[in-house]
Amino acid sequence: MSIKDFYSMLFGEFNPDEFELYLGELLSAGSAENTQLERRTAAYMVHVYLSEIKKEPDETSIEPAFVLKDIYECSSCIRHIAQVFLKGIMPAKDGVFGVRMAVGEDEAKRITQRTFDRSKRFEI
Repeated sequence: MSIKDFYSMLFGEFNPDEFELYLGELLSAGSAENTQLERRTAAYMVHVYLSEIKKEPDETSIEPAFVLKDIYECSSCIRHIAQVFLKGIMPAKDGVFGVRMAVGEDEAKRITQRTFDRSKRFEI
């Protein structure tokens, strides 16, 4: 799954220019089409979508997400990973989020379903 494909699944009809401030580097000319989507990038994009489109408030404390063994692998991603984990959108396996793991099409579909439909989210 490329970053561009995931953007299309998540943001659909929204113009990428609207999110340049947040996603500019990710969507820069050419690179988004050929760059494999990683879980940390998916978490970031989902968090931007929830914050900017859905206006869904952040979880008040991200401390419960510090149980994730790899949450500190990307210091700029901590908040985004914590939010999608705590909201029940992107699960961990055996206490590992999988920060740098690739996201395939099936996982991307599950992530977007949970993003759009709160009833499909899992409990922490």
